[in-house]
Amino acid sequence: MKPEAAPPANLARVLSPIDIGPVRIKNRVVRTGHGTGIGKGTMNDALVGYHVERAKGGVGLTIIEALAVGSSAYPFLVSGAEGLVEGYRKLVEQSEPYDMKIFQQIGHLGNEIPELDGSPPWSSSDSVGAMVGVPARAMTHAQIDFLVDCYEKAARDCVSGGLHGVELHMAHGYLLQQFLSPVHNRRDDEYGGSFENRARLPIRLLERVRGAIPDTMALGVRLGSEALEGGMSPEDVSRLAGLFEERGLIDFLNLSIGTDYNPHKIIGAMHEAAGYELEYDERPSRAANVPSIVTGRFRTLEEAEQVIREGYADLVGMTRAHIADAAIVRKTLESGSDSVRPCIGCNHGCIGGLLTVGQIGCAVNVAVGLEGTLSEDLIEPAEHKRRVLVVGGGPAGLEAARVAALRGHEVILAEAAPRLGGSLAIAALAPRRGGIFDIVHWLEAEVLRLGVDLRLSTYIEADDIAGIAPDAVIVATGSLPRMDGGQHLAPGHAAGGMEHRSVVSSHELLTEGTNRDWGTRAVVFDDTGHYEAVAAAEFLLTQGVGVTFVAAHKSFAPKLEPALSDDAALERLAALGDFRLVTHGKLLSVSDEGATLGRRYGGTAESLPADTVVFVSHNQPNDSLLAELKGAGPEVVAVGDVLSPRYLQVAIREGHMAARAIA
Repeated sequence: MKPEAAPPANLARVLSPIDIGPVRIKNRVVRTGHGTGIGKGTMNDALVGYHVERAKGGVGLTIIEALAVGSSAYPFLVSGAEGLVEGYRKLVEQSEPYDMKIFQQIGHLGNEIPELDGSPPWSSSDSVGAMVGVPARAMTHAQIDFLVDCYEKAARDCVSGGLHGVELHMAHGYLLQQFLSPVHNRRDDEYGGSFENRARLPIRLLERVRGAIPDTMALGVRLGSEALEGGMSPEDVSRLAGLFEERGLIDFLNLSIGTDYNPHKIIGAMHEAAGYELEYDERPSRAANVPSIVTGRFRTLEEAEQVIREGYADLVGMTRAHIADAAIVRKTLESGSDSVRPCIGCNHGCIGGLLTVGQIGCAVNVAVGLEGTLSEDLIEPAEHKRRVLVVGGGPAGLEAARVAALRGHEVILAEAAPRLGGSLAIAALAPRRGGIFDIVHWLEAEVLRLGVDLRLSTYIEADDIAGIAPDAVIVATGSLPRMDGGQHLAPGHAAGGMEHRSVVSSHELLTEGTNRDWGTRAVVFDDTGHYEAVAAAEFLLTQGVGVTFVAAHKSFAPKLEPALSDDAALERLAALGDFRLVTHGKLLSVSDEGATLGRRYGGTAESLPADTVVFVSHNQPNDSLLAELKGAGPEVVAVGDVLSPRYLQVAIREGHMAARAIA
């Protein structure tokens, strides 16, 4: 057998092997435990396929999403579920050729989730969890003993399935952190009070699980600071990890911050820099005498290498990065990190998908959870080479051009603007949103690599089609701001004065940026609940303009909540200065005096002085070309916002599927 080549010097640490207890991991790249919803409670073939795809891509260690113990209504894997152990065996067998090691996380959500039978959730003390808001009761001693037995049974299933290790989840506000936390644990028995008492149940569980697994398997914990006033601190985490180490109970320490009271800390979105959790995790990680894992928006092997080289940790979690691209290690070694499809940190497909439709997806990778049918390896060469014209260089058009070219078609991509990206080019102008354009950079590089005929500043009309003579036309001309004053939560109403000079769209605001004087006061009216109005408000506040943010909805930016971005955005806006939030709003009119505001529930109108009024409503399709091409000759397919203005994930998926479908 030909020996493996040594890793490049700039990636020597991250690609070097490491021993976690008795288990040799081939590199320092980790996919930490993350809910997928793919398995519907067990390790089914789809979930096996999801993980094996990442094994092929070069990951060293995968920690499977938490396995629920006890009777909690956990939405992911469930201990004792039918087919679970058989699924483990399939996963191990299919991953073995790629030497990816597999650990199973075991956990209980405590007061974050109700019991299956409708009885009160369990916790260390009487409390109300932020996730479901159902009062939990302090666990009895009998329930604690039952829980210990459940953990042992779950660990024995991991042994039967041939897995390589087990991780007990003691972070993110789960049940065991509810025992460890000085904020939540108010017991007055042997499981509460002192630090040692609060650690008693976790120690019992580690001892029982250690006794249930063979010496060939690794055992570790996921721990982290709560990042809450009075909660577990980095010092507490260090002390606890040291206690576990002294007793020989753990082989590794996996660090991650946050709880259900501040979930945006757990899964930091686009506004967070790589390594944002190190502020909390550095101290316990450096103090650990067992291999430590840190996480926090790491996207490239170069970033992971720096973390390890500078001594912050021994291994690095790159979970969302591997959702966006399953083959980070392989692609980086073959073609460099620029060849890797980037995670843009939007959180809409992954955690957003999980919290809305019960299963993760990805805004930039259509194959997530559907690897058995949509893997890049399954893109088949076209039986007949066609000339394909793609009109529009936004994400839908770029993905359509990329996939059509991968299939061997002759592809022409025409974009009316002098640059690619469509609406993403505007979105990227907002503060802390530049990362959204990373996917455009990647798609542009891919279409050029694949030989797509890219024509910028090229406006296509129906009369131009005959001269190009395409066999198929994919129309991806996007959408435009709607500025007629209509408001979808007040369907019989339209604001007056929309022609006033002070009224602008978020597109106009961000495009003109600092080239225009926006005055001292602004009203931002948000009819969508998504990011456009947030971006407008954040930009204005950074320019010293006071902002009244008028949400048509009952709450601030509700469509950002599943992506765990709403609280973080609101914190930033409030911290920037003169910011006021109004909910249930209805824009009545705009005049020289400013904006007149009503409430959807009635009440007295309010006049708001404003030099600038930013009106953010749902866009309208830019579909004039599509209408002209109906019945005009070649096959015509519309994708993305030109069909209906929606989300990035839908645009990329429709572009991808349209290109696959070309006969």
